[in-house]
Amino acid sequence: MFTEASLHLTLRVDGPSVRTVLVRSSRMVQAARLFAGKQPVEVLQLLPAVFSLCGSAQALTGLAAMEKAAAIAASPAQKAARNLLLLAESVSEHGLTIARDWPLLAGAAPSLDHAKRLRHALAGLRKALYPDGDWLHLGGGQLAPDTDAIASIITQCRDTLTQLVGNDLDEVVQPIAFQAWLQRETNPLLALVTSRCWQGLGASAAFMPMPERGPPDLSARLQTDREGIYLARPDCAGRVFETGPLAHWYWHPLLTDLTDRFGTGLMTRLAARLVLLAESLREMAEHAHDLRAEPAAPLPRLDGHGLALTEAARGMLAHRVVLKEGLVGEYQILAPTEWNFHPEGPLVRMLTGAPADQDLELRARLLVHAMDPCVTCTIEVE
Repeated sequence: MFTEASLHLTLRVDGPSVRTVLVRSSRMVQAARLFAGKQPVEVLQLLPAVFSLCGSAQALTGLAAMEKAAAIAASPAQKAARNLLLLAESVSEHGLTIARDWPLLAGAAPSLDHAKRLRHALAGLRKALYPDGDWLHLGGGQLAPDTDAIASIITQCRDTLTQLVGNDLDEVVQPIAFQAWLQRETNPLLALVTSRCWQGLGASAAFMPMPERGPPDLSARLQTDREGIYLARPDCAGRVFETGPLAHWYWHPLLTDLTDRFGTGLMTRLAARLVLLAESLREMAEHAHDLRAEPAAPLPRLDGHGLALTEAARGMLAHRVVLKEGLVGEYQILAPTEWNFHPEGPLVRMLTGAPADQDLELRARLLVHAMDPCVTCTIEVE
């Protein structure tokens, strides 16, 4: 249904610095229009299948949007189970990034064993919550949580990440402990950043984190976006927000400490991934206490419109749906990449004016990684 998409970044150099940063995207931001005319249940099954990354977040955001459209209120236990699935996906995505991508960016071998163990542990979470597999049932599927299995999954994830980073995550994300950990940690990417004095790379005074509840004009802009212009280049009164781990957790003590020292630069952004992992594991344990067995909800007649926001692994994900006589009339998806890789967005702000030396392409690649697009991104220096 969806063709392969990508981003292309062109850095135009004028003398000693980058004069212009161009972002070209082949992402089909209006592809969700293809869902029109389909049954809601069919769309919910398609969402995790057609999105190779963050499939759980896409499906659960779509589910929440449809429930809002039909005025369905999921129970606290159902919300806890869904939050567990969302957080597990974020832990998996960012754990994989640290195990595989961090070493590769510094020219070292990836820690694939840790990545496999993390994925293996999280693979059983859906079944431990919804043994019948109906986790995308409108109103909530048959919830029969296996509390022992869920506790074991969270413990396995925590143990694997502790082995990966060489210390307990809750300790690593404390400001003083983080500095001590950096001094003895041999992670090749962190060592590269420190040795090159690139901790503040990409720091920008124009840091504009996404509001917790999304842009105040989001619903109105989506409703009137007939040509898909807003989906491709979203803004809020001319401002292009940043979304993702740093934007969501910027108030965390470790990140405020690093921001004071290095601004919203590369080290602060890498540390934000560690904060996300530590906080996600803590929240998973909290949500596990709110679970209880429940039967599947009856299916109502579906009419209305709904907008749902989810803090996915890469930032704020928005789904808007209009249901008419039980079928999908309109469907829109606004992903984090459209904010972070906007032609006037945070990545462009970070790279404009950057020194044009022999390390420019590598530094640009590190910043692209820090912003974490959901598709491949090629870089060209002119």
